[in-house]
Amino acid sequence: MPVITVNWWQGNDRQARKELVAGITDVVTRVSGCPDDAVTVIVRDVDPDHWGNGGHLADESRSRRGRR
Repeated sequence: MPVITVNWWQGNDRQARKELVAGITDVVTRVSGCPDDAVTVIVRDVDPDHWGNGGHLADESRSRRGRR
């Protein structure tokens, strides 16, 4: 019974989460051979000011690079 946790930045809508869960479930069932209902996917929306990379908070890094 695989449990997959995805941490990604807040701002993705319900449709994006739905597609993510379906795609991950598809890959895991194909590779592992387990049934769809045995796969659990947990999606955590993380505010970019709670996400650090390269010694900087993601909201700072994005504003320096001009990203959304």
